[in-house]
Amino acid sequence: MHLEGRGLQYPRKLGAIATALSLATGYLLAGAAAADSLRALCGFSASAGERPEQSASCIFSQRQGFISVTIDGGERFEFSPVGDMPGNFTDGEGNAVYRQRGLGEEGQLFRLPGRYLYVFWNPDLWNCPVDSLSVGGCILRQGSASFELQTSGNGSITQLRIVPSGLTEVNEKIDAELDGTAYGAELADLDANGWPEIYVYVSSAGSGSYGSLLAYAVNNGKSMTPIYLPPMEKDPEVTKGYMGHDEFAVVENRLVRRFPVYKEGDTNSAPSGGTRQLQYRLEKGEAGWELQVDRVVEY
Repeated sequence: MHLEGRGLQYPRKLGAIATALSLATGYLLAGAAAADSLRALCGFSASAGERPEQSASCIFSQRQGFISVTIDGGERFEFSPVGDMPGNFTDGEGNAVYRQRGLGEEGQLFRLPGRYLYVFWNPDLWNCPVDSLSVGGCILRQGSASFELQTSGNGSITQLRIVPSGLTEVNEKIDAELDGTAYGAELADLDANGWPEIYVYVSSAGSGSYGSLLAYAVNNGKSMTPIYLPPMEKDPEVTKGYMGHDEFAVVENRLVRRFPVYKEGDTNSAPSGGTRQLQYRLEKGEAGWELQVDRVVEY
C-alpha cells in the first residue's frame, strides 16, 4: 500500500475521550474553519424561480468570504469573493458566480454559468450534541427516518441501544456491547445512495484509548444492517507504530481514522512518529456492507 506524505486536517478532540465528548458538525471538515461549516441539502435548477426536483446531502463552508460547497459523492465548488462587491464571486475556472436573493432563511442561492445552485439549510440532525449519548440520549434524523441512541454502563464495557423509527419494514431496537465508551455518533451517506449510515465511535478504557467502530447502513429506507470494519492487523504496514489514541470522523464521502505513530522507545504520552490517517470508502459486498481502505496518508 502506498503511503503519501500529506494529510487532510481536522481538529483534535478536546479532553479525554473517556468523557464521551461528541463530534460536532464542524469537527468533520478537512481544510475548512470548523465553526463556519455545516451540512445542508443541495440541488440544481435551470432558473431562479424553479426549485430543484432533486437534492442531495452536501457540506457548505465559508471562511473569510470564500465559499466551498461539496456534494456527497458528487461535485465540489469553490467560490472566491470579487473585491468589495458583496455576492460576487468567481469559481475555480474563473467564471462569474452571483449569490441571489430568494431563499431568505431557507438557505442560499447561487447563479452559476448555465444553472442555479440551491443550498438549503438542512433541518435534519446528523450529529449527536456533546455528552448526549450518555446523558439523556440523542436522536439523529434524516427525512422521515430517525434513530434514538443511548449508552449506559461504566467501566471498560458499556452498552449501546439504537431505536430506529420511520423505516418501512423493520424498526426493531438494536442492543450492542461496546469495548469502552462511545464518544461520538453521526449520520452520513458515504456511498451517496440517498440513505444514511450510522457511525458510532468508541474508545477503550485505559491509557491506550484504542478506537473501534459500530456502524449500520439503512437499506432503501426499509431496515438496517451492520457495516463491517476489517481489523487493521490485516495490513502490517498500516499498524506499524500503532498504539491506540484513534480518532474517527466523516470527511466528505469518506470515513477517516487517524492516530499518532510511535517509534521504538516512545512513551505512551509522547509519540514522535507523526500521524497516520486512513481513509475508508463504503462498499456493498456479497455478505453485506464493508469499509475498505482506499488511501493511507502520513504527515
